[in-house]
Amino acid sequence: MSTAPNGTGPSLEVLELRVHGVRNTPPQEMLGTTTDNLQMVHEGAVTLGDNLAGFYTPKSPLPGQKTRLEAYSWGNLDRFSKGNSFFGKVGRVVYNLGWFLIAPFGFANAAYWARSFRPDPSREGGIRTGSGGGVVRLFGLLLTLLLVSAVSTVAFDLVAVQCFQPTGQPNSWKVCSALPSQFDGLRELTRGQRLAALSLAPILAVVLVSLLGLVSDVRFRTRAGDAARALDNQTESDAFALAVPSLWVRRRINSPTGMLHIAASIHLVVILLMSDALSRDGAAASSLLILASVQLGVVALVVAVWARSIHPPLVADFWTSRHVWAFLLLAAATATYIGCLITEASLSDENPSSPFTAGQLTPTVILVCLTILATVGCVVRSGYNEWIATAVLTVGVAALVVVVGGWLDPLGAGANALAIAVVVLCGLGFVLPYLVLRRRDPHRKEHAWHGAGPGVFMYLGLVIAAFLASAVALGIGSYLRAGRLQSSSDRADPLFRDLTIPAGAHDIAVPTVFWAFGGVLVLIVVFVGALLCVLAWLGLRKAIIDSPPVDPAEAVFAREIDAVRRSSAFLQRAEPLLYTLSWVIGVTVTVSLAFTVMRQARDVTDRWTWIRGALRAVFGGDDGVAAFSAFAQWAVLSSVVLGALAVVSAAVANAATAGRGRPLGLLWDLMAWLPRAAHPFGPACFSERAVPELADRMMRWLEPDGKPAPQRRVLLATHSLGTVLGVAALFHLAALGKSDLLGRVRLLTFGMQLRPYFGRFFPELFGPEVLGTPGIAAPSFWTADPWKGKDLGDHPVANPAPSVAGTPLTELLHIPNGAFALPSRPQPVWINLWRRTDYLGFPGYSYSAMPNNLDRVALEMEPDSYMARVATHGNYLPTMAYLQARDELLVGW
Repeated sequence: MSTAPNGTGPSLEVLELRVHGVRNTPPQEMLGTTTDNLQMVHEGAVTLGDNLAGFYTPKSPLPGQKTRLEAYSWGNLDRFSKGNSFFGKVGRVVYNLGWFLIAPFGFANAAYWARSFRPDPSREGGIRTGSGGGVVRLFGLLLTLLLVSAVSTVAFDLVAVQCFQPTGQPNSWKVCSALPSQFDGLRELTRGQRLAALSLAPILAVVLVSLLGLVSDVRFRTRAGDAARALDNQTESDAFALAVPSLWVRRRINSPTGMLHIAASIHLVVILLMSDALSRDGAAASSLLILASVQLGVVALVVAVWARSIHPPLVADFWTSRHVWAFLLLAAATATYIGCLITEASLSDENPSSPFTAGQLTPTVILVCLTILATVGCVVRSGYNEWIATAVLTVGVAALVVVVGGWLDPLGAGANALAIAVVVLCGLGFVLPYLVLRRRDPHRKEHAWHGAGPGVFMYLGLVIAAFLASAVALGIGSYLRAGRLQSSSDRADPLFRDLTIPAGAHDIAVPTVFWAFGGVLVLIVVFVGALLCVLAWLGLRKAIIDSPPVDPAEAVFAREIDAVRRSSAFLQRAEPLLYTLSWVIGVTVTVSLAFTVMRQARDVTDRWTWIRGALRAVFGGDDGVAAFSAFAQWAVLSSVVLGALAVVSAAVANAATAGRGRPLGLLWDLMAWLPRAAHPFGPACFSERAVPELADRMMRWLEPDGKPAPQRRVLLATHSLGTVLGVAALFHLAALGKSDLLGRVRLLTFGMQLRPYFGRFFPELFGPEVLGTPGIAAPSFWTADPWKGKDLGDHPVANPAPSVAGTPLTELLHIPNGAFALPSRPQPVWINLWRRTDYLGFPGYSYSAMPNNLDRVALEMEPDSYMARVATHGNYLPTMAYLQARDELLVGW
């Protein structure tokens, strides 16, 4: 309990609600008690929580307790725990690996929310998706098709075609020795029948990925009462996105867009099979090929059109129901697939060993399209129309491919010159409008990566998806190729055995594009390693970060504190590092695709011959080129293997920390807090449960039984990512028409990332206009202190909003304009604690050494450590700074 100022007035009842962050601090640690003194909060017969998330409180009051203490624990929402048995840990390993497979989909979802968009009451979900929504959703669809193409390459090209070679004798086949004996039965089938038999593999891969999302949907689904309350409120036309009532509502488990992704996957399988069958049955195969291509185009068009709103309409008649149309398109895909199977099974077995050409070209085409869309994502925040930008870039890329592939060579140099002119004009038509539009944005310095955030996230998703696809194709291809080696004991030296490849032995040819992207991975690893070494030298050298100065009470540990300050500042360069990495990805991907096109067009042009000639000159002839090629293949395979081992090791290590580990740690939290909007199989959003629950708990406390209780208050204390959930819950209260309650809420944050990370990456969600705090520029890449001189000052005050939903956080909390910078310290409503040694904790107002009325600096040595240890991101609650800030917020309430 807490009394009113000066001891007058009625006694106040203050709920101190603590919310943990990325470290998943257990509730007993948040409350400063033991497990035996911990219980879940009850309201009457209702328990406020379950085994995934809930509110906890001490059974007995703690010594010196001034408030009602509660802790909201949400960490199990994005974890998978089936006990500590061997099988439970194996299940967690498999689960973690499965979630790594959908990490590219998570980056696509982050790209969706990094765009510019505004609320719109006329749209389902209350948000007008703005420029780039359709492009990002098409990017997500292509990520699914890339998975299909990788699995299809293995099933169709490597196994069904290359691993079964005719011997020249009737009904006699050679089978890859590395294949399990279970595949031997396929040798009795024709080529078409084998392809038909294995055609389920890529479709099942997509279905399994969708099932993973389906399982998490059930775990994170919004409670029925919270969803009903949100849907009863209308979106205000000027509301911030966080104040859209239905933002955190997931109504259905199944997704019409998900059905479209499965339909598109089926169509791609049909296109691959029928393209291969054209030479054996031109009539039926060509008809099915055209039909599947048209249907795939229709599916892509529907995905783009549906991007105009986040959710499908809640109420719709038969002809406007997205679920009905998705089911019809999926049914059409299934019917086409059945026709494809019948056609393949009935084809003659002519040329059974001819190359599976479609499998060679398809991943290249998909990766080119992904690169185009990711590049378009870099410009959509500027206001450049997404479809115009896509058309301009597509024409330029098509002209470049024609030039690189040499298809215009028969027409003479003039045709190539004209194509190059088209490339240049399209490049100018893409870049110049973007630069003009970008300069018109007065807030461009407040946005991450110069406003290219959607594209950066898309490029990250692209490179991870390409790595996964390459790992599947190269890994299984290398396993099958290993069967070429003949092993025999060395009779002269029994310690060794001889490994030989007989002359004329067949080989397994993996499509060039997978080798090329494996090479991209090698270059990226080398570049990042070199760049980190340079940054480490610049950021970790003996420069002192003296703002703010080390507290005199800790001066004896100044050397240790300075070292941790430098290392924390080194880790805070993620934004410029990712921006540079995106440039490297874009350039290396473009170059690798160019080489892939030239090699695949080597029968059309002599460009590949010219490249081989240049390599001969550099490496001293064909033997040198062969040695270089062998080394390059070894480097690519080693990178892929090491990357795969790193993923598996992370999954195993994560599973070993039962109940505390996330599938991808901090990265997963940053992706999974956003509502799923770009890819239906992406990580499910734990915020869709956590945010309404937090808002509901504050309403239950401030309005018990639905009746006002003026003597009650809420002190919301949030750490790290918990601050994102807490601030979102405050806006959710405003969206539900409960803004009057916010005058009885005060905020205590610590170790938060709102201003430099979330505010810059997702400006429409947590930008300066939304929070009412000053913006900040990008951290410096090269200086020891990346944040020196990066404060942008107070954000201009907007015109008074006609609705509460469009009011910044500071005004919702009744903080006077300019109060954070006043020389005199008014009664605080929001206090933020931070340390310079905290690699994930930042000030909310300014990095300046000059004091302000929002930020307080916590001591930088652990408050309760037996040995002297520098504090970093955790353990704010036991500090004197927390106790003083809490008391300062309680006084005068």
